[in-house]
Parts: sequence; C-alpha cells; structure tokens
Amino acid sequence: MWGTAATLYHSFVAWQPLLSIYLIYFHLILHFTVDNMAAQAVAFQAALARIGFPQAAIDSLIANGITSTNNLVGLTEKDTAQILKIIKTGNPPIIIPYIAQKRLNIFCFWVNRCNRLNEPIDPARFNQAALDSYGRLMTFESQEDDTSTTVKAPADFKAGSKWKPFKEGVIAYINSVKGNHNIPLAYVIHKYGIPDPNAVYQSEHHRLISITPLVKVEYEDDNGKVFDFLKSWTLNGPAWTWMRSHNGTRNGRTGWLDLVAHYVESRTTLMQP
Repeated sequence: MWGTAATLYHSFVAWQPLLSIYLIYFHLILHFTVDNMAAQAVAFQAALARIGFPQAAIDSLIANGITSTNNLVGLTEKDTAQILKIIKTGNPPIIIPYIAQKRLNIFCFWVNRCNRLNEPIDPARFNQAALDSYGRLMTFESQEDDTSTTVKAPADFKAGSKWKPFKEGVIAYINSVKGNHNIPLAYVIHKYGIPDPNAVYQSEHHRLISITPLVKVEYEDDNGKVFDFLKSWTLNGPAWTWMRSHNGTRNGRTGWLDLVAHYVESRTTLMQP
C-alpha cells in the first residue's frame, strides 16, 4: 500500500509543473472570454445608442435578454415589434423615437445577413455606412416579390435538346429567383465552393452569389429548391439519367455538377454569375 501511495505521490510531483501550466492557460482563457464578452456588451450598447436608443430603453432591452448581437440572430420585424411594445408599455413606459425603432430593424437585418454569410457580427461594424447601405437594401428587398420572376424558365431538356442554351437558361432563371434571406438561388451552383478572399465584386447580387456559404439549414432548403427545378426540366429527357441518383437527397448542386461533367464541361468553368 505504501509503495502505491509513494508512486502516486512521485507521479503527482512529476506532473505538477505541467498541471500548473494548464491551470494558468485555463485561467487566461477564462479571463479573455469574460473580458471579450464584457467588451462586446459595451460595444452592443454603444451601437444601440448610435441608432437613437435612450439609455432607459437600452437597459430595458438588456432586462429582456437582448444583451448582444448574438441575441438578434433570427429576430424578425414581428419579434422586434413585440419587444418594443413590451418596453414602451412597461412600468414606467419608455419613449423610443420612431427612427430608432426603424433602425433597430435594420440592425437585425444586418446581423441576420452577416450571420448567413459567415461575416462577423461585431456591433462596432454596424456604423453609419452599414446603417445607410443596409437600410436601402432592406427597403429594396421588401418591395420585391421573391416568389416570382419575369425571367422565362428554360425549355425542358429532351432528346435532341442543345446543352448550352439549356445551361444558360437555367443560370438566367435561378439568378432571378430568390432563396432564403433573399439571396439568389444561383449561389447553389456557383463554380467555387469556397469564395476567393481577394475577389472584387461587380454588384451586391454578384457578391451574394459568390460568397454565400454552402452550409446551414438555409442552404439545404435552397439546394432542394434548385433540385426540384432541375428535376422538372430534365425528368422526361436523357439528362434525368444523371439526376436520378440525387432524387432522394434533393441535392441540386451535385446534380448540376454531374450534368455539367457529363456534357463535357469542366467543373471549374461552371458558370459566370
């Protein structure tokens, strides 16, 4: 028994320096995390103040669990209207300027768009330039009917059909149809799975198609929509042979790549958005 105890003691002594390093490292990480959370909370409150929220309204938002930009992810205009109603009819009631309420919706829009694009949602980034540009974008998108398009769908791809006109017709059509977060469905079949960090984009439309990540539930839904389009256009023709294997998963991107590969086009020259 004493031999076992001695062995354990010597093992502890031998490991003690390494254990001390681990404890120091854990302590530093913990402090960094706490400090970073505190800094983010301060930056979030500063962003709310910039858009016109009085301190009493900021305190009430925090009391209702809205303490950082992470809490804005997924919030819709209906959600913000409900939160603002709680604040404005509280005891005591708090007056929030109309323009501040409108800007909160833009703030949420910015957070949700950045979150979908895997861009940072650091509140310090929501400056006047972001407020102006995303305010215009939100207004523009709210006026669009994302359920319809004036672009004609490509003719069904049947025996004897030409591939290039069909391909260009598919690209034109899904460029005009919006998916989740009002992002053009063409991002699903974009030629690069990973965006080029040095790319310069010609427009917001071009940027969204190029950088929207092929992940998350939104992509799964959009990918399925693209597959359904492709299926409806190829079901009664020779191209369905290369689409059929994706019928169960509704994988539009892979189905499109298989079509492109079969019809003698390199995957790296898939499309020009």
